[in-house]
Amino acid sequence: MMLSVMRKFLLLALFAAVCGLRAAPIQIDVTGVLRQSLSLDGVTASGQAGQLYLDVLRNDLLRSGWYRMAPNGQVRVTGSLSGSGTANANLTVSWPGKRFVWPRTANADAVRRQAHELADAIVSNTTGETGMACSRIAMVYRAPQKRNGQNIDDLYVMDYDGHNLRRLTRDGVAIVGPRWSCDGQYIYFTSYRLGYPAVFRVDMQGNMLRLADFRGLSTGAVPSPTDPDSIAIILSHQGNPELYILNARTRALTRLTTTAQAAEASPCWSPDGRRICYVSDVAGSPQLYIVDVATKQSRRLTLRGGENVQPDWGKNGIVFATRRGWPYRIAVIDPDRGESSLRYLTPVNEQYESPSWAPDGRHVVTSRKQGPSQSIWILDADEKGAAPYQAFRGSGQWLNPAWSR
Repeated sequence: MMLSVMRKFLLLALFAAVCGLRAAPIQIDVTGVLRQSLSLDGVTASGQAGQLYLDVLRNDLLRSGWYRMAPNGQVRVTGSLSGSGTANANLTVSWPGKRFVWPRTANADAVRRQAHELADAIVSNTTGETGMACSRIAMVYRAPQKRNGQNIDDLYVMDYDGHNLRRLTRDGVAIVGPRWSCDGQYIYFTSYRLGYPAVFRVDMQGNMLRLADFRGLSTGAVPSPTDPDSIAIILSHQGNPELYILNARTRALTRLTTTAQAAEASPCWSPDGRRICYVSDVAGSPQLYIVDVATKQSRRLTLRGGENVQPDWGKNGIVFATRRGWPYRIAVIDPDRGESSLRYLTPVNEQYESPSWAPDGRHVVTSRKQGPSQSIWILDADEKGAAPYQAFRGSGQWLNPAWSR
């Protein structure tokens, strides 16, 4: 019975062509307590490229959650942005006792990227935090129709703010669990392109490499943050689904779990690469567990709720989807303190799934289900941060988002 329950969970995950696509107009509520005031009033912008540069920069800084706009801000950006095709930036960023200059030129295709780079530089220099403006989000698009009763999915990637959408696969088969390599060059995912679940790796040009297609189920691949050759993966070639580490170079396997009549799923690494959080139904329902890679000793993390699934481990805890009543909600938990530290990031009456940490350790991307559609939303995990907002709007279902590190 336990194995059949977990198989149902795995199938939901595995089965967790595009039209009318556009970046969503962003409405951001920044009424929370923010760290610093910031002024862009000293920046003059002229020409289409110069104005775009300024608009992107302003939106990035607001989305970061670390600032509020004020005429006499603690952080001041001054100078000029100009150009209609090429953008010329001559800016100075100053804050009490410190400053840096930003003399740059960007062609038409690089204006947005350079504005993102400046936003991250401002965040890093004035707060000591990691920025997220240069990051990207991978996600799965699911067509409204099915083919022979099966879902029709493809993998896409976009800038974190919903722009520069690109399609990476054209298989039109079920896809689940995209995960980024630490260098941002590849995305690992599970696909049914061979007719059964196998793990593939794709680069930003759409070049595909088959990573694992063991007998039975191969899914959940995610590389270690400290050793890119070490891939956490779920395999069932020896019976029920278990957690392994696959050496991508030697193909050697290290088995981390042995749970007869149960199943494991959805691994994610701790930031130091020493532990892995995963889902198991060994206790009768899908719950979160943590295994020490060196000793192979596991312990249960979540103790309540009918389902605790889809974990992602960041520097500020483990974010996951939990069903404690209805519907799924997104929560964050301290891996060392357990249930006493659990905090919800979404309200009780809205359904969110598939959370993934941003590189800043503060924001989370998730898929929100509203009737027959699903869309991509951003959550601020700070207790006094901004309200959730929709990062991307497109027709159909957009699910399984994964934020690049």
